[in-house]
Amino acid sequence: MRSIVYVLMALVISSSMNAQWFLRLSSNVELRTWKLSSKAEKEQKALSGATIVLYKSGAVVTELMSDGGGNFTVDVPPNGEYMLVVSYPGCNTKKFSISTMGVPDEVSKGNFKPGFSIGGFIMAKAFPGVDYSLLQQPLIKIQYVADGKKFDDEKNNTNQVLAQIIKISEAENALISRFTSTNKIGDMALAKGDCQAAKLNYEKAMAMIPGEPYPAAQLAKVGLCLKEKEDLAKKAADEGAAKNAAAKTEAEKLAAEKSAAEKIAQEKALADKAAADKVLAEKAEKEKAETEKLAAEKSAKEKAAAEKAEADRIAKEKETVAKAQAEKAAAEKALADKLANEKAAAEKAEAGRIAKEKEAIAKAQAEKAAAEKALADKLANEKAATEKAEADRIAKEKETVAKAQAEKAAAEKELADKLAKEKAAAEKAEADKIAKEKAASEKAQADRVAKEKEILNKAEAERVATEKASAEKLAKEKEAAVKEAADKIAKEKEMVAKAEAEKALAEKAAADKLAKERSAAEKAEADKLAKEKATADKFAAEQQKTEKALADKAEKEKKEAEKIKAKPVKEKTAEEKAEEEKLAKQREGKANSEAEDKAAMKADAEKREAARITKEKTKAEKAQKEKEALEKAKAEDEAEARAIAEKKEAARLEKEREEKLAYEAKQKESEGNLDKGDAKYKVPQVIGANKYKEVVTRADGYFKMKRYAEAKTAYEEALKLKPGDVYVTTKLAQTEQLIAPK
Repeated sequence: MRSIVYVLMALVISSSMNAQWFLRLSSNVELRTWKLSSKAEKEQKALSGATIVLYKSGAVVTELMSDGGGNFTVDVPPNGEYMLVVSYPGCNTKKFSISTMGVPDEVSKGNFKPGFSIGGFIMAKAFPGVDYSLLQQPLIKIQYVADGKKFDDEKNNTNQVLAQIIKISEAENALISRFTSTNKIGDMALAKGDCQAAKLNYEKAMAMIPGEPYPAAQLAKVGLCLKEKEDLAKKAADEGAAKNAAAKTEAEKLAAEKSAAEKIAQEKALADKAAADKVLAEKAEKEKAETEKLAAEKSAKEKAAAEKAEADRIAKEKETVAKAQAEKAAAEKALADKLANEKAAAEKAEAGRIAKEKEAIAKAQAEKAAAEKALADKLANEKAATEKAEADRIAKEKETVAKAQAEKAAAEKELADKLAKEKAAAEKAEADKIAKEKAASEKAQADRVAKEKEILNKAEAERVATEKASAEKLAKEKEAAVKEAADKIAKEKEMVAKAEAEKALAEKAAADKLAKERSAAEKAEADKLAKEKATADKFAAEQQKTEKALADKAEKEKKEAEKIKAKPVKEKTAEEKAEEEKLAKQREGKANSEAEDKAAMKADAEKREAARITKEKTKAEKAQKEKEALEKAKAEDEAEARAIAEKKEAARLEKEREEKLAYEAKQKESEGNLDKGDAKYKVPQVIGANKYKEVVTRADGYFKMKRYAEAKTAYEEALKLKPGDVYVTTKLAQTEQLIAPK
């Protein structure tokens, strides 16, 4: 009986000593999503429903899912090689190698309850063009460590994998940065109305990361922009066509009015000439009839008086003869003969005088009529020639003005096209410069990270060295880093100064060029006005010359008339003098009327010419002011767009900083909850989230924007993550020096 009891006790003890143990793994899964536009907005939250599968030789040992908080726990059996796989639809899969081999019996037979806590998994979708081949192999290898009698990760493998994960993260960040920058350039082009440039950039962004909604939505806006541009171009073309048609109609109207005016003027000149000829003919006929009547009446009166005197004399002589008939019989015959001869001579002399006077009057009237007709013809011809010359001059001036306006419009278009090309080239150069600077910055960052890794590996390998040697080495590295940082800062300052100088030179050259072109345009306008003034002066001189010639001719005719008047002729009667005075007054009135008409025409032409010049000058000044106002408004719009972009970028960085701080606080809390059991190593950013690198990048961004207080806070945060870091220590010292009171 006693032996049976002993056997049962031995079995119980043996069973207790060979009790099964498990390696308990615990972790947390989070989902990272990106909202990408002209900026990158990241969201990270606990992932419920992630699939966790434990495999052994391809066979499923355990399968479970993460809970509502993204947490999960897996018990890994002893004495085996296992693979833990974490997956979620649309995201990269992560693998971990676990070996529970090699646990000594003396350890396993005791109260052995091993555990290992993995800080967390971050699940995210894959980006095109990024090499994720590293994720096909285990990210961490967990195995039993005899020295500590616990499970831990294989350090060398973990360090190598982390270095590769950092490269994946940098490639993702570079792609995201290129994507957002391309969208940003597209947004700027769209804001400026450059639809084609915006379209090219959004299409480029869609090719970088297909399926992102932002560039597709912006392309719809580009379509509206292109349609608006087409509508505006069509409207401008229609307005131009309407304007050309109106101008053509106006020109045809002016030509018709001119032709009608010329026709009316010609008809009026012909009618005036015919009326003048008719008046002169009627007047000459009337004067001739009156002259003949006066001559006949005078001859009849003289004849009657002579006959009466002769009759009286004869009667008296007959009476005397009667008294002395005897004595004077012979004398009567002689006296009768004498009287007959004298009478015949007197009648002949009177008839010759009357004939000569009639001939002189007829000749004077004929000469006067011919002179007046020649003068009228000459005046009509000169008036027609003057009107034709004026019409030709106006047409020529209109043609000159139209040509100058066309040349001016072509010059303005050429200038606008040139400015647009220069602006596009400048924007492209600026974009290329930003891309190059960004690439250089990323390369410098990568080189710095590689250098830091090298320093860390070297420090790890030489950790057995004495504290004195480490301190001396650290001091040397710090001094070298300070010098390198100072050289870098000096070089950056030099590059910035050089860029600003080049920008200033380019702006000055553009301003000089614009001033030169404006000066040339103003000179051309001044030359045009001077030419028009010279034409007007020439016309005035020719008109003055014509008037002088007419005045000289009138004076000459006046002198000839006075000369004719001064000839010794028989004294004119009162009626003839009155008639001549009447004709002289008519000629003087006609000359005065013609002089007044010419003066009025001249004043009207000068007034119209002055009004035209003033109108063109006002139009040119208005066009120049509109052009300057347009350029000013354009510059203000660009400045406002830049200010808005900078403000948005600053807000984005601030929001990103706040999200980072919130995430880091949450991560620290999570690490505090998970840091239990025998776990030593935690992987909070397994797929590329390097907290130290993100904090340093943010601090460098604040430093470049001269936001030194925020940069100081970020560098201090980085030192908490990696105490004694040479680069961060150097940058922190520079920041404190910059914000120290001067």
